[in-house]
Amino acid sequence: MTAEDQPRPLPKLSVIAREAGVSVATVSKALNGRSDVSAHTRRLVAEVLERRGYPRRRLKPARGSLVDVMLQGLDSVYALAILGGVEDAAWRLGVDVVVSTAARSTKNGQPPPAWLDRIGARDSAGALLVRTSPTATQRAWLADQGIPAVLVDPRRTPPRGVPVVAAANLAGARAATEHLIGLGHERIAIVTGRPGVPCAEERLAGYRAAMAGAGLPVDPRWEMCGYFQPKIALQVTRDLLAELPEPPTAVFACSDTMAVGVCQALAERGLRVPGDVSVVGFDDSLAAMYTVPGLTTVRQPWSELGGAALSALLSGLPPERLEVPTTLVVRGSTAPA
Repeated sequence: MTAEDQPRPLPKLSVIAREAGVSVATVSKALNGRSDVSAHTRRLVAEVLERRGYPRRRLKPARGSLVDVMLQGLDSVYALAILGGVEDAAWRLGVDVVVSTAARSTKNGQPPPAWLDRIGARDSAGALLVRTSPTATQRAWLADQGIPAVLVDPRRTPPRGVPVVAAANLAGARAATEHLIGLGHERIAIVTGRPGVPCAEERLAGYRAAMAGAGLPVDPRWEMCGYFQPKIALQVTRDLLAELPEPPTAVFACSDTMAVGVCQALAERGLRVPGDVSVVGFDDSLAAMYTVPGLTTVRQPWSELGGAALSALLSGLPPERLEVPTTLVVRGSTAPA
């Protein structure tokens, strides 16, 4: 080995400590992988070493400095926005993120069995499960290993005692319906999501609460199920318009994509939005911004969900349910009745 091949010696601990703004003792602990040094402090020490030309691998990995994120897939704007929020929060909180997907690993979208082995091998500090839920066996294993888990916007009703972070779906749906009521609409129909999915049930409950709060009756025919699919929303709206002698003056669709289907059905009948029928969506996706007219909708706090979930996970005692507020975004698809 030549002199050039020799590894460069570390600078004095006092130099690292001064530049990182910590004590010499703390630097020593960080270099030796002591668990009583926070991830943020370890990052400061690592950055000093990198500025001086030393790779981070000189620092021994701290136990529990990784967080696992399990998603159904990475092929949606929703998933990427959630993950972006997690990554932003991870940087602030001084942890690193390992991302896995379940969509192609199992038929039901649940985490594959091998995922647990990988979590155990890397001593994960916790797991965020986005729109997917562990099986009872997987939950028991996580609990036995002392690895906390938080569900983010679950597609199934979670078991009692499992922490959940979700958007305030009920409040958002109620705000959307109350917006229409405030414009003078009384015959307000709704296109709901898939039955049994928590967010779909909550949005339907918000619509009903707003109608009941205003003393407005709800014709059972006004409640249509679109399964979160625009084609189905298109067809059920067609059927409603063909069945009713007088169409509703407003429609609340529980997703923006279903709202697009609603608008197409209205256009086929020669009904203008919002001149004849007002339409509200839910999500504030790209579809909401690029429809003509622009779609009034409820903004989902996707990025905030990711950050709030990670903060709750690392808090040591996450609440059983944490709701992140939604926001009504008024555009051109709603008008006075």
